[in-house]
Amino acid sequence: MKKWLAIGIALPFILSGCSDGKTESSKSNHLEAVPASQKYSQLATSQAALEKDSPIVVTVIKQNQENETLSTVSIKKIHKDTTQKLNISDQIAVLESDGTDVQLNGKPIPQDYYKKMEVGNSYRLYIRASTSGNNYVLTNDFLSKYPTAKVAHEELLNQNGQSGKSSYEELYYTIYDNMYKK
Repeated sequence: MKKWLAIGIALPFILSGCSDGKTESSKSNHLEAVPASQKYSQLATSQAALEKDSPIVVTVIKQNQENETLSTVSIKKIHKDTTQKLNISDQIAVLESDGTDVQLNGKPIPQDYYKKMEVGNSYRLYIRASTSGNNYVLTNDFLSKYPTAKVAHEELLNQNGQSGKSSYEELYYTIYDNMYKK
């Protein structure tokens, strides 16, 4: 009788341990939004810092939108790949900016300025492999995505009725303009 009681008590713990292992492995492919304050201690303050902080720099074409924050892109050119895992024509998933409370020079950056990639358009991305799934993330939030087509500054970021330019907008525009000087 005591033997059956012990088995009865131990069995739920054993079974829950087994099911937790399955849940854990499925979590590795599940994307969870992480507040940007946990993703970035600070953002790059120059183009050189952006390039140094980014293990991967690629030119891509957006293929489709997998969900609200995950985009599929096709690699057209590899400018830098310290991982040596990417090839031209590879399709990768990129988690677009969805963070809040990102700091630049000690000041919070509103995330509603981020303009998501559009299907069929080409972009230069500064990315790294994600630590929470089989995808890639922007290394420096909104500073990590630039259209390769020349467009007016007003079309690069969502303005949402804001007047005047902040220091992060100026840095974004400077990096964008420098792409065409090389």
